[in-house]
Amino acid sequence: MSTLYMLAFDHRASLTKMFGEHGGSYQGRPVDYSALKRVIWESLPLAIEARGLQRSTLGVLVDEEYGADIAREVAEKGFLLAMPAERSLQRVFELEYGDQFDVHIEAFDPDHVKVLAIADETLPADFLAVSISRLRQLSEWVSPRRQRLMLELLVLPSAEQLAQVGDDRERFDTELRPQIMVDTIRAYQQAGIEADIWKVEGLVTVDQYQAVAAQARADGRDDVECIVLGRGADDAQILRWLHAAGQADGFTGFAIGRSTWAPSLEGLMAGRLDPEQARAEIAGRFVSYVDAFEGGTGDRP
Repeated sequence: MSTLYMLAFDHRASLTKMFGEHGGSYQGRPVDYSALKRVIWESLPLAIEARGLQRSTLGVLVDEEYGADIAREVAEKGFLLAMPAERSLQRVFELEYGDQFDVHIEAFDPDHVKVLAIADETLPADFLAVSISRLRQLSEWVSPRRQRLMLELLVLPSAEQLAQVGDDRERFDTELRPQIMVDTIRAYQQAGIEADIWKVEGLVTVDQYQAVAAQARADGRDDVECIVLGRGADDAQILRWLHAAGQADGFTGFAIGRSTWAPSLEGLMAGRLDPEQARAEIAGRFVSYVDAFEGGTGDRP
C-alpha cells in the first residue's frame, strides 16, 4: 500500500456557513470560493519545497462546482486527484448530479471518487435503505473502472448514545465511536458497498485504529486502505490523531480539510493575512500533519 497525504477542499456547504453565499460579501470583501480554493491549492508547492515531499504520495480532493480548473491542473501536474460525487452534507446520501453522475466523473477522470456517508442512528430505516441503495449503486459502478472509491464515514451521536456518556462528546468519541465505526463499516460491506479507501474520523489509540483497519480489510480485502479526516479539529487534536494513526497497519495517511486551511482563509477574508501569508500558513499545517503521521514532532515551521 502506498502513502497518501491529501489536501482536501471539496467543501461547499461548510464554506457557505463560514462566509455566506458565493458571489456575496463578507466583511466588505467579495466571496469567491473558486479564488479561495486556488489559495489552498497554491499552498501545496510550498509544502513540497519545505518538506521534500514526493508528488506520488500527494493528493488533492476538490469539487467540480468551484474547483473544476484546479482539478484539471492537479491531474496535469501529476498529483492524485479525488473528486466528490455526493451532494454536500446530506443526512440521506444523494448524488450531486443524480443520474448524470457518471458523465461528470468521466469528464474529469479522477483517481478517486469520494463519497460521504453519515452514520446516524436516528435516521429512519427507510431513509437509511435509500442511502445504502445509492451507495451500492455507485460502488458497483466504480468497481470495474480504474477509479478507486473513497468512502468518508462520519458518525453522529444520538441522544441515547450521548446519555450513556453523560452528554460528553469527547467521551462519546473515545468510548463509543470506535466500535460504531467498526460496526458501520461491516454493515456497509455486508450491503455490498466496497470502498477501496475508508476516510475516517480520528481516534485516540493505535488499537482503535487497528480495529477499524482490520474490519476494512476483513475477508480478503487486503488492498483496502484507511486514512484520517480532520473534522475541523484544532491542530493539537489533529497531531495526536495522526501520530497514533501512523503506527497502525492499514492506515496510509490522511485527507484533512478545514483544519488545514480554515484559520488561514478566515484571516484572509478578515484582512489579517494576504494571500501569500495564507498559503504559507496552510503549507505549514500540512507539513506538520505529515510529520505527525510519520512520527515526528508535528511542530509547524
